[in-house]
Amino acid sequence: MNFIVKNAYIHDGSGSKPYNGAVVVNEGVINFCGTELPAGVNFDIEIDAEGRILAPGFIDAHGHSDISILAAPEAIGKVSQGITTEISGNCGLAPFPVNDLNREHLQELYRRYDVSIDWSDLRGYLHEVRRRKPAINVIPLAGHNTLRAAVCGYNEHKLSISELHQAQKLLDQCFRQGAAGFSSGLLYVPGVFSDAREITALLDVVAAHHKPYTTHLRSEGKAVLESLEETFSAALVAGLERVHISHLKVSGSENWHKMSEVFYKLAHARSMGLKVTADRYPYTESMTQLSVILPEPYNKLDDVSLEKLMLNEAEFPKIKAALKTLSRERWQTSRLVSTAASGYSRYQGMTFAAISEQTLLHPSDICADILRADAAGSMGAFQGMDPENMHKILMKPYVACGTDETARPQGYELGRSHPRGFGSFPEYIKLLLQAGLPMQQVIRRVTALPAEIFGLQQRGLVKSGFIADLVLFSPDLLESRATFAAPHNLSRGIDIVWKSGKITWQQGDL
Repeated sequence: MNFIVKNAYIHDGSGSKPYNGAVVVNEGVINFCGTELPAGVNFDIEIDAEGRILAPGFIDAHGHSDISILAAPEAIGKVSQGITTEISGNCGLAPFPVNDLNREHLQELYRRYDVSIDWSDLRGYLHEVRRRKPAINVIPLAGHNTLRAAVCGYNEHKLSISELHQAQKLLDQCFRQGAAGFSSGLLYVPGVFSDAREITALLDVVAAHHKPYTTHLRSEGKAVLESLEETFSAALVAGLERVHISHLKVSGSENWHKMSEVFYKLAHARSMGLKVTADRYPYTESMTQLSVILPEPYNKLDDVSLEKLMLNEAEFPKIKAALKTLSRERWQTSRLVSTAASGYSRYQGMTFAAISEQTLLHPSDICADILRADAAGSMGAFQGMDPENMHKILMKPYVACGTDETARPQGYELGRSHPRGFGSFPEYIKLLLQAGLPMQQVIRRVTALPAEIFGLQQRGLVKSGFIADLVLFSPDLLESRATFAAPHNLSRGIDIVWKSGKITWQQGDL
């Protein structure tokens, strides 16, 4: 489709001064952008922006749509907030490489989406993505946890020399097939079992391919400083160029004071030659598998193994007893977001303390019942971040926006999102504007910055010759309407979204 968007207030993504002008798109590529349209430029459709902002499509620097995009390729939660590209495969969890050691686990983990995982590598996975023609560009990272499981499964295990070489070969294959970087999630099984030797050896491969390393730190709370040291030490030994910290935060009120030292360590790493960046969602409640609430020794089990253990009549009471040791405050600040456990869907969006008041059951018993029925699919949100720290993080020039969420339809048939799944970008833009950052700089943070971090070619700018991933929005109307009670409420203010020149979202009469 060839078209022109005229009378637009163009923010080109570079951070430079915006201008009133027009953009012409020809066969999915920007053919012209500027103030005066030259003679001989052809187009079939004319769109009057009426002074609205035209910007590059927003880039989600941290998403998890790896399998959900196959089940819901329309990606309403993403496109309705202006997203055209997602960096997926984060926190060490990617849908490749797949073999007999991890296929059953991944199939169970993603059972909600009813997608058959019958590929073996990134090339096969991308074939499945393209076949479904998704509304967003999916740019996968290779994930450490999936990679490790393809070598030795999910049990606690130190990689042998031969296993380490096998992991390196698999990672090299991922990069040769198009992986945009390498992610780790050292809080999760089996990444939690890795040591410095293993991580450094894998980062040698990352460095050889000049790709970024993104990491969900081993700890974002008590040991956050030590976890940063671990990350930067391995990166420097491997000669890495780029390190990206996933959902940068300090969790737990007793740790909030460490934020200044976190910023110092990031600055110090940059002074040592590392290009350090980060992403963050504009909320103070995190969301992940509900099972992370479990204390030792159950926190070392993957969710599929945990479900099997909970069906053991001798072990289930022990797990319930372990949950009962958690403090009252823990249940007041932990929220059930999504579950397929029978009888509990009505309580989604509520804290466990609130569910307890309604059911007259102890929160630990509620949590145990849910995990027994659906450990792999149940998601929880956890309060523990300081709003002031969040604003400081968001204002850093090296921090991009990420949803940390999967692509979902507006209905709840594929589970419920954290509000960030439908509202991160409008909320992020609003908070930065309220803090005094000029719109052109805000737009750069959600477009050109993540494109630079992940080496995306011909994306992130409104520029002749670039792919026509674009968003037209009304800044005065832009707002998130998603809440924990109604997390799939659509954002306001996003008028039209184009991916490669094709409309993927339209709201209003333009």
